[in-house]
Amino acid sequence: MIGKLKKFLQRQDSLERTLFWVFLVIVLAASVASTVFTMCEQISPVTSAVCLLTSVICAILAVVAVKTRMYSVCYVVMCLLLSCFLLPMLFFLCGGFNCGMTLYCLTAVFLCAYCPGKSKWVVFVLSMLAFEIAFVLSELYPEYVVALDHQAAFIDILVSFFITGVVVFIINSFALYSYNTERKGREEMLKRLEFLSKRDSKTGLFNRGYMTHFLESVVWLQREGYYLLLLDMDEFREVNASYGQVFGDRVLCDVAKFLIQERDDRIGECCSRMDGELFMCVLRADSELEAYARAERIREGIAALRWNRFPDASVTVSGCFIACGDRNYSHFSQFLVKAEEVLYLAKTEGRNKIRRMS
Repeated sequence: MIGKLKKFLQRQDSLERTLFWVFLVIVLAASVASTVFTMCEQISPVTSAVCLLTSVICAILAVVAVKTRMYSVCYVVMCLLLSCFLLPMLFFLCGGFNCGMTLYCLTAVFLCAYCPGKSKWVVFVLSMLAFEIAFVLSELYPEYVVALDHQAAFIDILVSFFITGVVVFIINSFALYSYNTERKGREEMLKRLEFLSKRDSKTGLFNRGYMTHFLESVVWLQREGYYLLLLDMDEFREVNASYGQVFGDRVLCDVAKFLIQERDDRIGECCSRMDGELFMCVLRADSELEAYARAERIREGIAALRWNRFPDASVTVSGCFIACGDRNYSHFSQFLVKAEEVLYLAKTEGRNKIRRMS
Protein backbone atom coordinates (compact mmCIF):
# COMPACT_ATOMS: atom_id res chain seq x y z
CA MET A 1 0.00 0.00 0.00
CA ILE A 2 2.75 2.45 0.96
CA GLY A 3 4.71 1.50 -2.15
CA LYS A 4 1.71 2.21 -4.41
CA LEU A 5 1.13 5.54 -2.66
CA LYS A 6 4.79 6.49 -3.16
CA LYS A 7 4.62 5.66 -6.87
CA PHE A 8 1.40 7.66 -7.17
CA LEU A 9 3.01 10.74 -5.57
CA GLN A 10 6.07 10.42 -7.82
CA ARG A 11 3.81 10.61 -10.88
CA GLN A 12 2.51 14.05 -9.87
CA ASP A 13 3.91 16.72 -12.18
CA SER A 14 4.01 19.62 -9.69
CA LEU A 15 4.82 20.30 -6.05
CA GLU A 16 1.33 21.76 -5.58
CA ARG A 17 -0.37 18.51 -6.59
CA THR A 18 2.00 16.38 -4.52
CA LEU A 19 1.41 18.43 -1.36
CA PHE A 20 -2.35 18.32 -1.89
CA TRP A 21 -2.41 14.53 -2.03
CA VAL A 22 -0.04 14.14 0.94
CA PHE A 23 -2.17 16.41 3.15
CA LEU A 24 -5.41 14.86 1.94
CA VAL A 25 -4.19 11.36 2.75
CA ILE A 26 -3.00 12.49 6.19
CA VAL A 27 -6.32 14.19 7.02
CA LEU A 28 -8.27 11.23 5.69
CA ALA A 29 -6.21 8.78 7.77
CA ALA A 30 -6.61 10.94 10.90
CA SER A 31 -10.39 11.27 10.41
CA VAL A 32 -10.80 7.53 9.88
CA ALA A 33 -8.71 6.82 12.99
CA SER A 34 -10.81 9.32 14.97
CA THR A 35 -14.02 7.71 13.73
CA VAL A 36 -12.88 4.27 14.87
CA PHE A 37 -11.64 5.64 18.21
CA THR A 38 -14.85 7.53 19.05
CA MET A 39 -16.97 4.50 18.13
CA CYS A 40 -14.86 2.13 20.22
CA GLU A 41 -14.88 4.48 23.23
CA GLN A 42 -18.59 5.20 22.71
CA ILE A 43 -17.93 8.90 23.23
CA SER A 44 -20.87 10.20 21.19
CA PRO A 45 -22.71 9.10 18.04
CA VAL A 46 -22.65 12.70 16.83
CA THR A 47 -18.86 12.85 17.28
CA SER A 48 -18.42 9.66 15.29
CA ALA A 49 -20.73 11.05 12.61
CA VAL A 50 -18.70 14.27 12.32
CA CYS A 51 -15.43 12.31 12.06
CA LEU A 52 -17.02 10.12 9.40
CA LEU A 53 -18.27 13.24 7.60
CA THR A 54 -14.69 14.53 7.51
CA SER A 55 -13.61 11.31 5.80
CA VAL A 56 -16.40 11.61 3.25
CA ILE A 57 -15.53 15.25 2.52
CA CYS A 58 -11.89 14.27 1.93
CA ALA A 59 -13.00 11.58 -0.54
CA ILE A 60 -15.26 14.07 -2.35
CA LEU A 61 -12.44 16.62 -2.57
CA ALA A 62 -10.18 13.93 -4.04
CA VAL A 63 -12.73 13.17 -6.77
CA VAL A 64 -13.30 16.89 -7.51
CA ALA A 65 -9.53 17.52 -7.70
CA VAL A 66 -9.06 14.68 -10.18
CA LYS A 67 -11.99 15.81 -12.34
CA THR A 68 -11.25 19.56 -12.33
CA ARG A 69 -7.48 19.55 -11.65
CA MET A 70 -8.09 22.58 -9.39
CA TYR A 71 -5.79 21.32 -6.65
CA SER A 72 -5.13 24.73 -5.10
CA VAL A 73 -8.84 25.50 -4.73
CA CYS A 74 -9.56 22.05 -3.28
CA TYR A 75 -6.77 22.46 -0.75
CA VAL A 76 -8.09 25.85 0.38
CA VAL A 77 -11.60 24.39 0.70
CA MET A 78 -10.24 21.48 2.75
CA CYS A 79 -8.45 23.85 5.14
CA LEU A 80 -11.53 26.06 5.55
CA LEU A 81 -13.84 23.12 6.22
CA LEU A 82 -11.46 21.69 8.81
CA SER A 83 -10.67 24.95 10.58
CA CYS A 84 -14.00 26.78 10.43
CA PHE A 85 -16.50 23.94 10.73
CA LEU A 86 -15.41 20.39 11.50
CA LEU A 87 -12.72 20.92 14.14
CA PRO A 88 -14.60 23.62 16.12
CA MET A 89 -17.61 21.26 16.21
CA LEU A 90 -15.47 18.33 17.30
CA PHE A 91 -13.91 20.56 19.96
CA PHE A 92 -17.33 20.79 21.67
CA LEU A 93 -18.24 17.15 21.03
CA CYS A 94 -14.98 15.67 22.33
CA GLY A 95 -14.59 17.39 25.69
CA GLY A 96 -13.22 20.86 24.89
CA PHE A 97 -9.96 21.60 26.69
CA ASN A 98 -10.14 18.22 28.47
CA CYS A 99 -9.27 16.35 25.28
CA GLY A 100 -6.67 16.45 22.55
CA MET A 101 -8.68 18.56 20.09
CA THR A 102 -6.50 21.62 20.70
CA LEU A 103 -3.64 19.68 19.14
CA TYR A 104 -5.73 19.03 16.02
CA CYS A 105 -6.68 22.71 15.88
CA LEU A 106 -3.03 23.72 16.05
CA THR A 107 -2.20 21.25 13.26
CA ALA A 108 -4.98 22.71 11.10
CA VAL A 109 -3.49 26.20 11.51
CA PHE A 110 -0.14 24.75 10.51
CA LEU A 111 -1.67 23.34 7.32
CA CYS A 112 -2.94 26.80 6.37
CA ALA A 113 0.65 27.89 5.72
CA TYR A 114 0.71 25.69 2.60
CA CYS A 115 -2.26 27.39 0.94
CA PRO A 116 -1.23 29.03 -2.35
CA GLY A 117 -0.54 32.74 -2.70
CA LYS A 118 -2.40 35.33 -0.65
CA SER A 119 -5.17 32.85 0.16
CA LYS A 120 -3.00 31.47 2.99
CA TRP A 121 -3.45 34.72 4.93
CA VAL A 122 -7.23 34.68 4.49
CA VAL A 123 -7.47 31.04 5.54
CA PHE A 124 -5.10 31.64 8.47
CA VAL A 125 -7.11 34.60 9.81
CA LEU A 126 -10.45 32.77 9.43
CA SER A 127 -9.04 29.66 11.11
CA MET A 128 -7.67 31.62 14.06
CA LEU A 129 -10.97 33.45 14.49
CA ALA A 130 -12.97 30.21 14.32
CA PHE A 131 -10.82 28.49 16.94
CA GLU A 132 -10.66 31.51 19.24
CA ILE A 133 -14.45 31.86 19.10
CA ALA A 134 -14.88 28.15 19.83
CA PHE A 135 -12.51 28.38 22.82
CA VAL A 136 -14.27 31.44 24.24
CA LEU A 137 -17.73 29.91 23.76
CA SER A 138 -16.66 26.71 25.51
CA GLU A 139 -15.64 28.80 28.51
CA LEU A 140 -18.82 30.90 28.50
CA TYR A 141 -21.19 28.00 27.86
CA PRO A 142 -19.60 24.88 29.36
CA GLU A 143 -22.95 23.06 29.29
CA TYR A 144 -22.58 22.69 25.50
CA VAL A 145 -19.29 20.83 25.86
CA VAL A 146 -19.63 17.04 25.92
CA ALA A 147 -17.85 15.88 29.08
CA LEU A 148 -15.40 12.96 29.01
CA ASP A 149 -14.50 10.81 31.97
CA HIS A 150 -10.90 10.81 33.14
CA GLN A 151 -9.91 7.60 31.35
CA ALA A 152 -11.50 8.61 28.02
CA ALA A 153 -9.87 12.05 28.21
CA PHE A 154 -6.46 10.48 28.92
CA ILE A 155 -6.74 8.08 25.99
CA ASP A 156 -7.99 10.85 23.70
CA ILE A 157 -5.05 13.13 24.59
CA LEU A 158 -2.62 10.23 24.19
CA VAL A 159 -3.97 9.28 20.76
CA SER A 160 -4.29 12.90 19.63
CA PHE A 161 -0.70 13.68 20.59
CA PHE A 162 0.51 10.62 18.70
CA ILE A 163 -1.50 11.45 15.57
CA THR A 164 -0.61 15.15 15.48
CA GLY A 165 3.05 14.40 16.19
CA VAL A 166 3.18 11.93 13.30
CA VAL A 167 1.28 14.33 11.02
CA VAL A 168 3.53 17.31 11.75
CA PHE A 169 6.65 15.18 11.38
CA ILE A 170 5.52 13.72 8.04
CA ILE A 171 4.43 17.09 6.66
CA ASN A 172 7.65 18.83 7.61
CA SER A 173 9.79 15.96 6.37
CA PHE A 174 7.93 15.81 3.07
CA ALA A 175 7.99 19.61 2.64
CA LEU A 176 11.76 19.69 3.17
CA TYR A 177 12.22 16.74 0.83
CA SER A 178 10.08 18.41 -1.84
CA TYR A 179 11.91 21.70 -1.42
CA ASN A 180 15.33 20.05 -1.72
CA THR A 181 14.19 18.00 -4.73
CA GLU A 182 12.79 21.04 -6.49
CA ARG A 183 15.88 23.11 -5.68
CA LYS A 184 18.15 20.36 -6.97
CA GLY A 185 16.10 20.13 -10.16
CA ARG A 186 16.25 23.91 -10.59
CA GLU A 187 20.01 23.94 -10.07
CA GLU A 188 20.47 21.15 -12.61
CA MET A 189 18.28 23.02 -15.08
CA LEU A 190 20.29 26.23 -14.58
CA LYS A 191 23.52 24.30 -15.07
CA ARG A 192 22.10 22.79 -18.24
CA LEU A 193 21.00 26.20 -19.52
CA GLU A 194 24.39 27.65 -18.68
CA PHE A 195 26.05 24.76 -20.52
CA LEU A 196 23.85 25.27 -23.59
CA SER A 197 24.50 29.02 -23.55
CA LYS A 198 28.23 28.38 -23.88
CA ARG A 199 28.42 25.10 -25.74
CA ASP A 200 27.57 23.78 -29.15
CA SER A 201 24.83 21.20 -28.59
CA LYS A 202 26.11 18.80 -31.26
CA THR A 203 29.84 18.63 -30.54
CA GLY A 204 30.14 19.85 -26.95
CA LEU A 205 32.72 22.46 -27.96
CA PHE A 206 32.29 26.07 -26.93
CA ASN A 207 30.04 28.02 -29.30
CA ARG A 208 30.75 31.19 -31.28
CA GLY A 209 29.28 33.46 -28.60
CA TYR A 210 31.50 32.09 -25.85
CA MET A 211 34.61 32.16 -28.06
CA THR A 212 33.94 35.80 -28.96
CA HIS A 213 33.63 36.64 -25.27
CA PHE A 214 36.79 34.67 -24.49
CA LEU A 215 38.77 36.47 -27.18
CA GLU A 216 37.61 39.88 -26.02
CA SER A 217 37.87 39.40 -22.25
CA VAL A 218 40.95 37.14 -22.03
CA VAL A 219 43.03 36.87 -25.19
CA TRP A 220 42.80 40.45 -26.40
CA LEU A 221 43.81 41.87 -23.03
CA GLN A 222 47.14 40.07 -23.13
CA ARG A 223 47.58 39.01 -26.78
CA GLU A 224 51.29 38.05 -26.50
CA GLY A 225 51.73 34.28 -26.40
CA TYR A 226 48.26 33.60 -27.87
CA TYR A 227 47.72 32.17 -31.36
CA LEU A 228 44.51 31.54 -33.28
CA LEU A 229 43.93 28.58 -35.53
CA LEU A 230 40.86 28.83 -37.74
CA LEU A 231 39.95 25.51 -39.39
CA ASP A 232 37.39 24.73 -42.09
CA MET A 233 36.65 21.17 -43.19
CA ASP A 234 37.34 20.58 -46.87
CA GLU A 235 34.43 19.48 -49.11
CA PHE A 236 32.36 18.42 -46.12
CA ARG A 237 29.16 18.49 -48.19
CA GLU A 238 30.53 15.61 -50.22
CA VAL A 239 30.93 13.61 -47.00
CA ASN A 240 27.26 14.16 -46.20
CA ALA A 241 26.26 13.36 -49.77
CA SER A 242 28.36 10.17 -49.96
CA TYR A 243 27.86 8.71 -46.48
CA GLY A 244 24.77 10.41 -45.11
CA GLN A 245 23.92 13.13 -42.63
CA VAL A 246 24.22 10.84 -39.60
CA PHE A 247 27.80 9.91 -40.48
CA GLY A 248 28.53 13.57 -41.21
CA ASP A 249 27.46 14.45 -37.66
CA ARG A 250 29.69 11.65 -36.37
CA VAL A 251 32.64 13.15 -38.26
CA LEU A 252 31.99 16.59 -36.76
CA CYS A 253 31.86 15.10 -33.27
CA ASP A 254 35.05 13.09 -33.76
CA VAL A 255 36.90 16.14 -35.07
CA ALA A 256 35.67 18.08 -32.05
CA LYS A 257 36.80 15.28 -29.74
CA PHE A 258 40.25 15.36 -31.33
CA LEU A 259 40.49 19.14 -30.84
CA ILE A 260 39.49 18.74 -27.18
CA GLN A 261 42.26 16.18 -26.71
CA GLU A 262 44.80 18.54 -28.29
CA ARG A 263 44.01 21.62 -26.19
CA ASP A 264 45.53 22.30 -22.78
CA ASP A 265 43.05 23.92 -20.39
CA ARG A 266 45.73 24.47 -17.78
CA ILE A 267 47.46 27.15 -19.85
CA GLY A 268 44.29 28.84 -21.10
CA GLU A 269 43.69 27.17 -24.45
CA CYS A 270 40.21 26.95 -25.91
CA CYS A 271 38.37 25.32 -28.84
CA SER A 272 35.02 26.20 -30.38
CA ARG A 273 32.72 25.35 -33.22
CA MET A 274 32.10 28.70 -34.85
CA ASP A 275 29.58 27.66 -37.49
CA GLY A 276 28.80 24.52 -39.50
CA GLU A 277 32.16 22.92 -40.20
CA LEU A 278 34.20 25.94 -39.08
CA PHE A 279 36.30 25.51 -35.92
CA MET A 280 38.57 27.82 -33.96
CA CYS A 281 41.38 26.96 -31.55
CA VAL A 282 43.17 29.36 -29.22
CA LEU A 283 46.71 28.05 -28.70
CA ARG A 284 49.40 29.20 -26.32
CA ALA A 285 53.12 28.82 -26.98
CA ASP A 286 56.46 30.45 -26.22
CA SER A 287 57.09 31.20 -29.90
CA GLU A 288 55.21 31.48 -33.15
CA LEU A 289 57.26 28.63 -34.62
CA GLU A 290 56.20 26.29 -31.79
CA ALA A 291 52.54 27.27 -32.14
CA TYR A 292 52.60 26.77 -35.91
CA ALA A 293 54.12 23.31 -35.47
CA ARG A 294 51.21 22.41 -33.20
CA ALA A 295 48.75 23.74 -35.79
CA GLU A 296 50.32 21.44 -38.39
CA ARG A 297 50.07 18.46 -36.02
CA ILE A 298 46.38 19.22 -35.53
CA ARG A 299 45.84 19.35 -39.30
CA GLU A 300 47.69 16.06 -39.79
CA GLY A 301 45.84 14.43 -36.91
CA ILE A 302 42.44 15.30 -38.40
CA ALA A 303 43.54 13.96 -41.80
CA ALA A 304 44.53 10.68 -40.10
CA LEU A 305 41.09 10.08 -38.56
CA ARG A 306 39.38 6.88 -39.74
CA TRP A 307 36.03 5.19 -39.09
CA ASN A 308 35.33 1.46 -38.93
CA ARG A 309 31.95 1.80 -40.62
CA PHE A 310 33.43 3.53 -43.68
CA PRO A 311 37.18 2.70 -43.81
CA ASP A 312 37.67 4.64 -47.05
CA ALA A 313 36.23 7.88 -45.59
CA SER A 314 38.58 10.67 -44.60
CA VAL A 315 38.43 14.40 -44.04
CA THR A 316 40.92 17.22 -44.28
CA VAL A 317 40.93 20.79 -43.07
CA SER A 318 42.26 24.06 -44.39
CA GLY A 319 43.28 26.65 -41.87
CA CYS A 320 44.49 30.11 -41.06
CA PHE A 321 47.17 30.58 -38.41
CA ILE A 322 47.35 33.96 -36.65
CA ALA A 323 49.59 35.46 -34.00
CA CYS A 324 47.39 37.51 -31.67
CA GLY A 325 50.29 39.82 -30.88
CA ASP A 326 49.95 41.50 -34.28
CA ARG A 327 49.38 45.19 -33.41
CA ASN A 328 48.02 46.13 -36.85
CA TYR A 329 44.51 45.47 -35.57
CA SER A 330 42.96 47.61 -32.86
CA HIS A 331 39.95 45.39 -32.20
CA PHE A 332 39.58 41.65 -32.21
CA SER A 333 36.53 41.80 -34.53
CA GLN A 334 38.75 43.25 -37.28
CA PHE A 335 41.17 40.48 -36.50
CA LEU A 336 38.49 37.79 -37.03
CA VAL A 337 37.23 39.31 -40.29
CA LYS A 338 40.74 39.31 -41.70
CA ALA A 339 41.33 35.76 -40.46
CA GLU A 340 38.27 34.44 -42.29
CA GLU A 341 39.38 36.20 -45.47
CA VAL A 342 42.80 34.54 -45.25
CA LEU A 343 41.17 31.17 -44.50
CA TYR A 344 39.07 31.18 -47.64
CA LEU A 345 42.02 32.45 -49.63
CA ALA A 346 43.94 29.42 -48.37
CA LYS A 347 41.13 27.10 -49.54
CA THR A 348 41.32 28.51 -53.05
CA GLU A 349 45.05 27.85 -53.19
CA GLY A 350 44.71 24.21 -52.22
CA ARG A 351 43.11 21.95 -49.63
CA ASN A 352 44.61 20.47 -46.50
CA LYS A 353 46.89 23.42 -45.76
CA ILE A 354 47.50 25.89 -42.95
CA ARG A 355 48.18 29.45 -44.14
CA ARG A 356 49.80 32.07 -41.92
CA MET A 357 48.25 35.52 -41.77
CA SER A 358 50.83 38.23 -42.30
